[in-house]
Parts: sequence; C-alpha cells; structure tokens
Amino acid sequence: MSHKLLTRFVFSGMQKNKRVLLPYLAAGSLTVMIFYILNTLAFCPYIYVDHKEAFYGAQTIAILLEIAGQIVGVFSIFFIVYANQFVIKGRKKEMALYGVLGMSKKNITFIMALESLLHAVICIFTGMLAGTFLSKLMLLVLYKIIGQAPVSGLIFSARSVKNTLIIFVIIYASCLIYNVSCIRVGNPIELLHSNTTGEREPKVKIIPLIIGILTLAGGYSLALMANSVGDALGVMFVSIVLVIIATYCLFTSGSIFLLKLLKRNQKYYLKTRNFISVSNLMFRMKHNAAGLASICVLSTGVIILLTCGSSLMMLGEKNINDKFPTDVKIETQAENSGMEEAYTDAVRRAAEAADIPADEIIYRQFRTTVMLKNGAALEPMTADGFSDLASCVDLYFVTLEDYNRYAGTELTLAENEILICRSDEREKEDRLTLRGKDYEVAGEADRGVLYYIFDPTMSLFEREIIVLRDEEELNRILQDDTYIGNTHAYSVYIGFNTQKEISEQEMTTFTEELNRAGYGFETSLKAKDRMFFYNLYGGAFFVGIFLAVLFLLATVLIIYYKQTSEGFEDQRRFKILSQVGLTEKEAKSTIKRQVMILFFLPVAGAILHVVVASKVLRLFLRMVLIVDGLTFAISIAVVCMLFIVVYAFVYKATSGQYYRIVYGNER
Repeated sequence: MSHKLLTRFVFSGMQKNKRVLLPYLAAGSLTVMIFYILNTLAFCPYIYVDHKEAFYGAQTIAILLEIAGQIVGVFSIFFIVYANQFVIKGRKKEMALYGVLGMSKKNITFIMALESLLHAVICIFTGMLAGTFLSKLMLLVLYKIIGQAPVSGLIFSARSVKNTLIIFVIIYASCLIYNVSCIRVGNPIELLHSNTTGEREPKVKIIPLIIGILTLAGGYSLALMANSVGDALGVMFVSIVLVIIATYCLFTSGSIFLLKLLKRNQKYYLKTRNFISVSNLMFRMKHNAAGLASICVLSTGVIILLTCGSSLMMLGEKNINDKFPTDVKIETQAENSGMEEAYTDAVRRAAEAADIPADEIIYRQFRTTVMLKNGAALEPMTADGFSDLASCVDLYFVTLEDYNRYAGTELTLAENEILICRSDEREKEDRLTLRGKDYEVAGEADRGVLYYIFDPTMSLFEREIIVLRDEEELNRILQDDTYIGNTHAYSVYIGFNTQKEISEQEMTTFTEELNRAGYGFETSLKAKDRMFFYNLYGGAFFVGIFLAVLFLLATVLIIYYKQTSEGFEDQRRFKILSQVGLTEKEAKSTIKRQVMILFFLPVAGAILHVVVASKVLRLFLRMVLIVDGLTFAISIAVVCMLFIVVYAFVYKATSGQYYRIVYGNER
C-alpha cells in the first residue's frame, strides 16, 4: 500500500477523532508554551543573565522561574503520557478494523507512527510559537506585579529553545513508541472489542483499602498536631505523601467498598433509581478511580498554590512594616551595655553628613540564643539539638533596666520573676524554668516597646522575649552557652524614620560615614527592602499562577476525557436498560445524579484536604512571613469558592457533551 494512501488514512482518522484529538493537542501546546515562557523569562536579559541583575532581587526571581520550569518539565511527562493514553484508547478500535480488513501491521504501524509524529510537531511548534509571542507579555505582567517600569524590546532565548526541544522531543518520542507497540503486539480482534472487555463486577481490594484508611489518618493527624514552624517542617512532606497515597487508595478501593455496602442494603438498593446508579457507579469507579484521584490531587494543588500566592500579596505591606519598623535600620553588636550614647551619636553624625533628616533615634540592645523547650522548661542547646526543630526556641533577653528605659516605666521584679513577650499564639504560662531555676511570669512585656527587637519573619523557630531582673541574672542563664559563642556580646538595633525619600547617593554617604566610626554597623533601607520583598514574593505569586494554570489545565483535560469516554460506555448500558422498561425521565435523572456524584466528589475531597492542611500550611508560610489566621482563612475560603465556580463551569461544559452522547445525539 502506497505511503500517499496511508497518509490520507492518517489525516482522515485525525479528522474523525477531532473531538478527542483537539483537546489533547491544545493541552500539549499549552504545556509546551508554559515551559517555554518560564525558561525564556528565567534566562532573559531583562531579569538575570551572565550573573547580572536587571534590578534588585532579580536573581531570586530567575531562580524561582527556573525551578518552576523544572517542575513543569517533570509534570509534563506524566501529563502528556496520561492524555496520550486516552487518545490511543480511541484509536485502537480503528487500527484493529484496518487489521481485520487485511492491512499489514507494517502499514498500520506507519499510520500510527506518522499520526503520533504529527501530534508532536503540532504541539511543540504551536507551543513554542505561542510562547515566543507571549513571553514579552508575561514579562510585562511580572514587571507589573513586582512594581518595575515596563521595558521595550523582544525576548528570545536560544537556551530555552534547546531545553524545550530536548524535553518534549523525548516525551513525544516515548508516546510514539508506546502507541506503536500497542498496535504491533495487539491482536486485531481483541483490540476491536477492547472497550467491551473487563465488565465483571469489581471486587474490594482489602489491602489498598486498609492502606488508604491508615495513610489518610496518619497524614491528617500529622497536619493537625503541628503547633510550630519546626513541627510543620518535620511533617509537611510526609503528610503530603501520605495523603496522596490515601487519595488514590480510597478512590480505587474505598469507593468500591462503600458501593458494595449500599448494594447490601436491600431497602436502598432495590429502588429503581438507586439500583441503576449504584451498579453503574461501581463499573465507572473500576475504570476511572485513578482519574478521579488525579483530579482530587491536582485540584488540591491548584487551591494551595493560589491560597499561598494570594496570602503573600495580601500581607505584603504588613510584613514589610513588621520587618522594618523604621525607614532606616542599623544592626551591630556591643561588647558591653554602655554603648548606647556612642552608637546613637555616630548615627546622628552620619545622618547629618548625608543630609538625611533623622527623627527620634530608636535604640534597643539585647542578647540572644536558641534553647530547647521541654514543657515549661528551657535548657541550653545540645549537640543534637537541631534534630528536633519543633523544640527549638529563639530567645531574646532584655534587662529590666533597659526595658524600663525603653518603655518609660519604673517596674520592679523579684529575684524569681520575669516578663515575657511571645511571637506565637501559644497559651501563656504562669511559670518558666530557665537552666534549672524556676521563675514566676509576672506579666506580659509590652509588645510595642519590644517591637524593634526581633524580626517576625524568616525564622524556623518560635520566638520569645524575656525581661530579666538584672545583667547578673542574664549572665547566669547564658554562661557556657555554646550556641552564640560570644556570651558577652549584645545585639543592637538602631533605627529612625525620615520625612524624605533617601537617594542612593545619600545612602552611600550615610553608610560611609557610619563605617568611619568603626563599630561594624550593617545598614538596611526600608524602601530598598520593600522592593526586594515585592520582587521575591511577587515573583513567587507569578510562578504560582503559572503552576496553578497548568494543574487546572490537567484537571480540565482529565475531566473532559473521562466524560467523553464514559459517555460512549454508558450509551450502550442505558440503551439496554431503556429496552427493559427504563423511561427517558428516569434515565435522565439517573445520569444527572451519577455524573454529579462523580464530578464533584474529587473537588469535595480536595477542599477537605486543604481545610485539614490549612494549619500546617500557615505554619510553613510563617518561615517567610507573618500570616494571621483570619487573613489565611479568608484567602482559603475565597480561593475555594472561585475554584468551585470554575469547576462548575467545566462541569456544565463537559457534562452536556456526556448527556448528548448517552442520549444518542452524538455519533
């Protein structure tokens, strides 16, 4: 048979199967496009290239984009291979028919190979072409998010072209080999009837069911019991793995188990409507449970990404103000407690030299260490202390004399009394043991006074400020402390606000004058760090949106193929049932009920996963920023509602096609 004729068969087959093929090509093209855009932005000169930043914090954004590209690359392998299986499933019957009619396997292989090659070329070419035109637009969107001025000029990266071609040529080559092998090793008669095989009632697989219950209980328990950032770090990854395993096990085995229980309930099962629904659901779960579990996992990923991204942006300014209480922040160390006057004078002279109007200069000195918390006791760090991150606490010590000076108070403390200010939301304790000595908590230290001491962000541990009676008591607690090394050094915070925007030249002059003082000052400017903050978290938000779009795309594609394939399978079943007395009204009611259960079951599972994980997610985010419970809860609620709206729209679009197929309006 001539190649020309075989090529006609290829295009004819693609035309006939466009309903299944077009979503596959569109999804493949969009996946290539997303990967290409992320790689192009990661290596473009408008962000970071040849170790040169286009703006402050650009290197961090480039790293985030590159990591996101790698995630997309790995995800693309599973996504495209999974979608390809749906396409080849629909083509098996046609290829088998060619074989029954006498076409050789060599010719059938040529058809399948050429078709798979065309799929690859179309997806890679259109994806890269769209990515080339949209890269600049995405760059402008990124610049808008992070507050940078727009730039002109086109973007092209030979490196991104090479990376895209390498990974997607490998993926589509693997699909081609799989498609050809399915045809060459299969028997034409078996392939012809492949969609009617496996109709035995599914059995409950006990072992996967038990594994699903145990892993779900374990994953949820770990997430709910986390009470600190250290806890979150310790359980986050394990909890995610356990919940993913549980999701697949419970959808594949648990769903069959529940349907079997309903079947045994004669009063429920023997009703016409329930009899049809339960029986049909059992067969559908047998074939599609893995797909439903994938939808659940992907939906969970979409909601989490959007929730975390929106929280980052909603709480941006609050975190900046807490991290930088003053416009200018200066940090150093002091060998003794009598350096306040010398340090503040040096800062004041440097501000005058740089023509920077300095308002009231804030001075705070403290000593810090990390200790291990055991109930109401705090003990020095041990050699293996960091093996238990949940027990580690950042401690900041202030003498009562310093505290009274900062607060303008005249408080007194007994020998065994302390004041405490905590960064977390734990229940306040009445007593505390420090290095074997019991202290009474006399009250809560004024958070406003101690506001400048600790950085509320970027910490792995919970933080506490403890006001001690005198320096002698402080030295006793920190004696032989192996964590901080120099137990006599005070950490110093100096800051002031200014009524003008500080230029780069003025800041340079200010820094140079400070350096001449010889006190080892480290200077930070709030305006500059605000830029870095929004660059970092704006970039993370931008990357999160890209990944969420990809996960949502995968979700929609899986749903579409499920609805289409199940429509053709159920068409035959409902035709038989109508012949034995099922009315059209009963058929429609049963179909609608069944579709809604299967459609919304994964999203219900996803929302449950997110709600349970919300506590550990919030704790995890606290490593990089302040996340109050109300804002995070609102973010979850809004994202979940928006996702349900989008999901309902997808349901409306795909279920309509399913109904048309089942009712016999589609051929």
